[in-house]
Amino acid sequence: MERVLVFGNTPESRSAARMLRQRGRQVVMSVTSEYARSKLPPGTICHVGKLDREGMLALVREVAPNRLVDATHPYAVMAQENIRRAAEAMGIPCERVHFDNIQDAWRDSVEWVDTHEAIIAAIRREKGNMLLGIGRDPLLRLPLDTDMTRLFPRITPTPEAVAACLELGYPRQNIIAMDGPFSRELTMALFDDKNITGVIVRDATDKSYLHEMVVPALERGVHVVMYGRK
Repeated sequence: MERVLVFGNTPESRSAARMLRQRGRQVVMSVTSEYARSKLPPGTICHVGKLDREGMLALVREVAPNRLVDATHPYAVMAQENIRRAAEAMGIPCERVHFDNIQDAWRDSVEWVDTHEAIIAAIRREKGNMLLGIGRDPLLRLPLDTDMTRLFPRITPTPEAVAACLELGYPRQNIIAMDGPFSRELTMALFDDKNITGVIVRDATDKSYLHEMVVPALERGVHVVMYGRK
């Protein structure tokens, strides 16, 4: 039986996997977050986690597929390059899924939430470090058993905001007190320096905010949780 390794947290990746199974192929999925895994059918063979170049090659070797399908969203440029290189190194055919609406593809690549309870659930589900793009929004009081050492709140640089972070249990060294606007380069440096795997941000209807925070996160395979309007 032909085995196909499908990459992506997108509707297109799930559609490709469904079509391949209907054609009798064995499908293995690769997604970057537990949230993405939760959207797959129960029992789906799945790898969960962000992969660098070496990790991507190791996964392809372990799965030993007959071909690869790249259905990552259009902004996942780093993942796409790693997939292509792994396919070339292993001599495996690789197909890239076509996206009709590239400009709005990010909307299906983020987790939308509209309550504090849903935000807390997303924080508890994510195992890695998270950047909380809180700004001037109210800080969340998290359950007592939350591992606060992996949370990095980015807040306005006021004594009141810093005091609120400390009162809620955020470690002093994790507090990022800065005024915007923030460049892409600064945001990406924060992701890399703090080893961020998830980010919580407000609704990104504002195009500048979208390209300063959301797109850099998606480019790096960082899971985005967005609260507000969908």
